[in-house]
Amino acid sequence: MTAPEKQNSSGYRATKDNSKWYVLITKPRAEKQVSKRFTEMDICHFLPMQKQLRQWHDRRKWVELPLFNRYIFVKTEAQWRSKVFEAGGLLKFISFNGQVAEVPEAEINRIQQLCAAEEPVSIHNGSLQEGDEVEIMAGQLTGLKGTLTEQGDKPKIRIAIPSLGCFASVEIDIHLVRKIAD
Repeated sequence: MTAPEKQNSSGYRATKDNSKWYVLITKPRAEKQVSKRFTEMDICHFLPMQKQLRQWHDRRKWVELPLFNRYIFVKTEAQWRSKVFEAGGLLKFISFNGQVAEVPEAEINRIQQLCAAEEPVSIHNGSLQEGDEVEIMAGQLTGLKGTLTEQGDKPKIRIAIPSLGCFASVEIDIHLVRKIAD
């Protein structure tokens, strides 16, 4: 693997080779440990993290949690995919129709934008519901497109992540989005 160009706190490293992004399922609550071992092994990976305010009976604290429970992304060439299992804590690659699923670079970039958002992000499995297709026009998520939904009094936008068969849901000010023309 070539030397990394950059690395952020969640383990993402950009490389100059033609490797593909894949998604691995970790053992329960093992995402951070696997990420640490990948870093030690110099394996290009990305663990999407999000800060959340957690409430205990005696205090409140900001904690950094994985955006996707039990998922970690790895960038490697197909012939080296089995090497990642040397890190331990992994179960299998996500696959569809018997083929290991590849994640396009554009989706990795979309997930990085979601991790950078100050707004709370929640991940939901399933397909998108019918609704208006919108684009975010201002703020940290500028340029992201999704489906606008209403849940209670707070409008949300659903941003698809098709290679994982899920979507992210982000609360958004209704004035920051515009409808995409049909």
